[in-house]
Amino acid sequence: MLSIDPVRLELKTAVNKGEFWKPCPGTSDDYLCCGYEILTPLTGCGMYCSYCVLQVYFNHQHQTVYENFDDLEREVHRKMEERATGVVRFGTGEFGDSLFLENRLGLSKKVADVLDRYDNVLVEFKTKSANVSTLGQIKNPQKAVIGFSLNTERMVKQLEKGTAPVKKRLEAAALCEEMGFSVAFHFDPMVWYDGWEKEYREVVSMIYHYVKKPQSIAWCSMGGFRTMPSLKSELSKRSIQFPLFAGEMILGADGKLRYPRPLRVKFYKAMDDEFRKYHNGNAPLYMCMESQEVWEECGMYERIPNGLTHFLDERAISILYR
Repeated sequence: MLSIDPVRLELKTAVNKGEFWKPCPGTSDDYLCCGYEILTPLTGCGMYCSYCVLQVYFNHQHQTVYENFDDLEREVHRKMEERATGVVRFGTGEFGDSLFLENRLGLSKKVADVLDRYDNVLVEFKTKSANVSTLGQIKNPQKAVIGFSLNTERMVKQLEKGTAPVKKRLEAAALCEEMGFSVAFHFDPMVWYDGWEKEYREVVSMIYHYVKKPQSIAWCSMGGFRTMPSLKSELSKRSIQFPLFAGEMILGADGKLRYPRPLRVKFYKAMDDEFRKYHNGNAPLYMCMESQEVWEECGMYERIPNGLTHFLDERAISILYR
């Protein structure tokens, strides 16, 4: 186990002089991107996941809340007026945990309020916390998805310091379902170790113990561990022995280190098999940043005949207009 403690929470404020709304940074045409849009009312995370790439994106470990939220609101309204028709899927969890400070800041509620006027907008708030008690203040829960990043309990204990245990996250998901939200689950990164398949399948089974209606699940994603090479260098500088880099890794078309393709395919086939048990073979499961060839090898490409973005847009439409 890594001998590193969660970073002591430090919250700062700043003015964002750039854009709050940016497209998902799909870094290579070789991989299929989910096509969602990123809103960033804050950056950084009070938890500490050893594999987190934010360690090399930012030169600090504290959270920064942008105090010019009114500029975010104006930008959203301006860009929505310019946007062509069609569903828009937002997410706020790319550069910081969406809900870690929700009980204190209420930022997700503020974002939901900004987006509420648009019938074609669905927003996902993604977290590794269980801080959902105040989400009942969101006026229209059917227009929001609460997404929970999951891993096996063994990997949570080893690599995700300061996050909620798997059971607590799933209890929070059950509460969100009761409040009328759709929920989502993200197995990213999946980690290769002895016993991985049994333990990941067990977590999938746990999901359906807590979430009572499969139709409450908007989507589930999965992705093998991948990272920028600079993260490995940064951890080495701190003399951190990082087990994720112990095995073979390759440099992908996006410039990131990742597991070899045969290992990733084993991940995805096992997870698809397990999810199918609970959705009559039609689970809303997708792979994050994988090639068409991998989709085909896993037997999942038939699920996205019109592309991954279209698949997820259709899922969003089914939630918004149910």
